[in-house]
Amino acid sequence: MIVKISRNKTLNILFLIIMHFSYSQFSSITGSTITNDNLRINIVFDEEIYSNSSCSSLTCIEVSDFTLSLSGGNATLGSNTPLTITKLGNYNFVPFWNPAEPNDCCDPGIDSQENYAQHVGTGRLNDLPNGNNLAGVLEIINPNQQVITGYTYIVSWPIGSSCAHSYYRSNSTGSWTAEKLKAQNAGGDLLVYNSVEEYQFLVPGYANLAGVANTWIGLSQDDSSVDYSEPSGGWYWDDGTPIDNSSSKLTYQLTFSLVGTPTGDEIVSINPVLSPRSIYNCAGSFGIIQTNNLNRVRLFDKLAPYIVETIIADDNSYIEIKFNEEAFTDVDENSLSEGDFSLSIDQNGGLATLISNTPSSIVNIGKRTFRLGLPITGHVKGLEIITVEPATNSSIFDRSNNPSITNQTNNFANLNRLKTGPIYVGINYGSSSTTGTLQNSNYYFFCNEVNGINYNLAYHDGPNLEPDVGESLIYNYLYNYPHKFISGDDFAFLHLKDFDKIIEVRKSDGLIVAKYNCD
Repeated sequence: MIVKISRNKTLNILFLIIMHFSYSQFSSITGSTITNDNLRINIVFDEEIYSNSSCSSLTCIEVSDFTLSLSGGNATLGSNTPLTITKLGNYNFVPFWNPAEPNDCCDPGIDSQENYAQHVGTGRLNDLPNGNNLAGVLEIINPNQQVITGYTYIVSWPIGSSCAHSYYRSNSTGSWTAEKLKAQNAGGDLLVYNSVEEYQFLVPGYANLAGVANTWIGLSQDDSSVDYSEPSGGWYWDDGTPIDNSSSKLTYQLTFSLVGTPTGDEIVSINPVLSPRSIYNCAGSFGIIQTNNLNRVRLFDKLAPYIVETIIADDNSYIEIKFNEEAFTDVDENSLSEGDFSLSIDQNGGLATLISNTPSSIVNIGKRTFRLGLPITGHVKGLEIITVEPATNSSIFDRSNNPSITNQTNNFANLNRLKTGPIYVGINYGSSSTTGTLQNSNYYFFCNEVNGINYNLAYHDGPNLEPDVGESLIYNYLYNYPHKFISGDDFAFLHLKDFDKIIEVRKSDGLIVAKYNCD
C-alpha cells in the first residue's frame, strides 16, 4: 500500500524532527569554581540533572558520569574520573541550632573561641571551643557498611541508593581538629549535611550515644571570612558552603587527584561522559561536551619559589641567585632585603671566611635575580663553597603567597681563585724615590693584603727586568692605578718564595707587569 503525505504534513514532520534534535542535548554546566587548596571543584547547574532520561529523583549522579581533562602547567591528573561527587545543599540550616545558640559563651563582647559545631544530645547544634573532647561523626561516600578502625558503623543514607553516604561514630574522643584529622585519615571527613532530608533522617532517629548525639560535625566558624561576627556570622560547612546557602543554585562538588605541584598554569575541564550518555535534564535532553568555558577552572599556584641558578662574581664581591619566578619579602609583595637571606661557607681546605652570615648588600634585578654582597675576609684559594638560602621558611614569597623553603638545591658556588695582581714590577727599587715608611713583611701578609681591587706597585732588587728567586720585592699594597709614587705611602718588602709563583709577566707602559700566585 502506498501512503501519500501532503507537502504541509511533510514539513510539519520535518519541523518536529528538527525540534526533537534541537532540544535533545543541552550544555549542562553553567559555572565552575575551585577551592584555593585545589582539592574541590564546584560545578553549577541552572536546572536539576539526572542520570537517566526518565526524570527520576531517585537516580544518582555518580563520579562515572563526569570526565576530567587538564592542559598546561606542571601538574597532571591522577585520574580522568573524579574521586567523589556530592550534591551541595542549597538550604538554610540556621533554624537547626539549639535554642539560644550559637552564643560564643560565656564572656559578653569577648571571643571565647566557641568556633566549632557539635550535635547536642537531642541532635540539634551547639557551638563549643576546639578543646572540648567529643567523638566525631565520620561520613564516607560509600553505600556499603565497612569495618573502619577506630569507628563504629551507624547507618547509610539514602537507604538502598547506590550513591548513599555512610556514617560512623568515633570510638574515642578528642578536640574538633583531632577528630577531623582522624576522619580524613580514615578516608572521609566529619559529617556535613547536604540537605534537610539528610538531617531529618539522622535526627532524631539516630540522636543517641550509639549514633550522632554529643558529636563533632564538619561545621566551624571562620573568623577571617567577610561575614564573620560573633556569635552567628561566618559559619561554614567543611565543603565551603555557608550555613545559610538557600540563595545558591544547584551545585555538585567534585574531588579529584593531582600528581605534581600546580604552577597556576593548569586548566581543568569538566564534561559529562558521552558514551554511554550520563547526564540529562528533566526534558530528557542529554549533556554535551561544552565549548563556552563555563566548565573550566584554573588551578591555584602552589609551587614555592626556588633558586634555579647561582653564580659568583669574578672578584668574589657578590653572589648572584636567580629564582624560578618573582620573589618578595612578604605577602604584600615588598622587595627582598639582605635579612631575607642567609650565607654560609664551607672552607673545603681554603682560607677565606665570612665576616657575617647576612649579605652586605642586595641588588634587585627584575624581581627574579638578586646580587648579594659577600662579606668575605682572608685569602681566597678557590676551594671555598658559598651557600645562600632563604633566612627562614617564611622570609621569601611568590605572588601567590607560597613561601620558599630553606632547603634548596641550586644554591651554592665556589669562590673564584684570586691572583694578587696586577703587581707592577720594575728594576732596582733602591734607585727609586720612596719617602714612606719601609717595613718588614712576610709571605702571609703579602698574600692577604694584596688583592684584586687595588693595583699594587712593586720593585725588586735584582739587576734584571724579571725578578729572580732569592731576590727581595718591595710593594705598595694600597696603590691605585694609574701608578705614581705618593709621598707618605707605606711600603713593605718580602723575599720571593719560588720563581714559579710569578705568572703572566708582560710589559705595560715601560714596566714589567707580573701577577704573583700566592697558592
